[in-house]
Amino acid sequence: MALTRRHLGLGLLATGLAGTTGVAVVGPRRIEGLVTGTNPDQASLWGFIGGEKLDFVKNPKVRDLLARRHGLTLDARRAGSIEMVSDGALTRQQPQWLWPASAVMTQLARRNGLPVRRDEVVFNSPLVLYSWSPVVEALEKAGFVERRDDAWYVVKMAQLMEAIVARLSWRDLGVPDLYGRVIVTTTDPVKSNSGFSFAALLANLFAGPGGGDVATLETVARDGDKIAAVFERMGYKEASSGTHWNSYLTEGMGGKPIVAAYESQLVEFILADPERWKALRSARIRPVMLYPAPTVTSAHPILSLTPTADRLVTALTDPDLQEIAWSEHGFRGRLGGVGRRGPAVEGLSPTVSSLVPMPDAAAMLALLQRLGAPR
Repeated sequence: MALTRRHLGLGLLATGLAGTTGVAVVGPRRIEGLVTGTNPDQASLWGFIGGEKLDFVKNPKVRDLLARRHGLTLDARRAGSIEMVSDGALTRQQPQWLWPASAVMTQLARRNGLPVRRDEVVFNSPLVLYSWSPVVEALEKAGFVERRDDAWYVVKMAQLMEAIVARLSWRDLGVPDLYGRVIVTTTDPVKSNSGFSFAALLANLFAGPGGGDVATLETVARDGDKIAAVFERMGYKEASSGTHWNSYLTEGMGGKPIVAAYESQLVEFILADPERWKALRSARIRPVMLYPAPTVTSAHPILSLTPTADRLVTALTDPDLQEIAWSEHGFRGRLGGVGRRGPAVEGLSPTVSSLVPMPDAAAMLALLQRLGAPR
């Protein structure tokens, strides 16, 4: 039978309907998987995460990439880094993955018998100090702080901490507008990783001349009282890095003259609320970020505790997810570098080279016990 124009039109119409039906039945995600060759099985995973990364996992771009490219949906439940690897009330819930904010937590997790299958550091964020312009000006005059290029550095960090131990007043350091003794505040080192990291930095600073040694069991035993004195001066310590950061911004210079926190918190804040940041930067008393020299970096390892969660370790090294982590949340990559895009943050150092390693798990456990951790 000859193929007429009418037959040809009906055939094309049928083909079009079939194609439309196929898309409706299969769905655009399935079509993309067939075209690109990526069609992962979907899995839902739950675990505990440090609060500083919650906004990252809630980011719609991150959720979409994890689901579309890696077949994963995350139920992320907030917990302190130390708590998630050591608190029986949490570990007995049998999470499938853990995402603390320190590589030392991997050692502690294994020491505590958790079934760690894979672990990999996927983000880094240096521990920094945040202060206010009058305080920084006084510290610069006293020789504790220097400006290099566009960033501020605490070049005499050990000496500044010794001033706290010696109970020097703010007036002694040339800040007459502040009352009382010099303090640096951070979170509870027994619960939160920013406080834990600051304790590690103090242990390193006091470990040897110049403040650049790695603390050991011996130096922690020797310097424990000095480290504890710095934390005792703080008074009440918050349990969350996010809560502490908000307190710094809301209480101002009078309530929080200097705090220890993560570099990423400033970057993420600027991206989330640029108008508020603009107002803060134009005020007479302005926030200032300072890099301790040396400092420690907060490595963020993802730990898989089940076979399915192994996929999450691989997924979080996805270059596109790494780029979002930097450009929208301020987390540096696995080697401490910054991404191709990202915010223009005044005072942000492109590289952080003045780093000293974290003490090992045995030294940090001894330090936590000295600072009041339950035995």
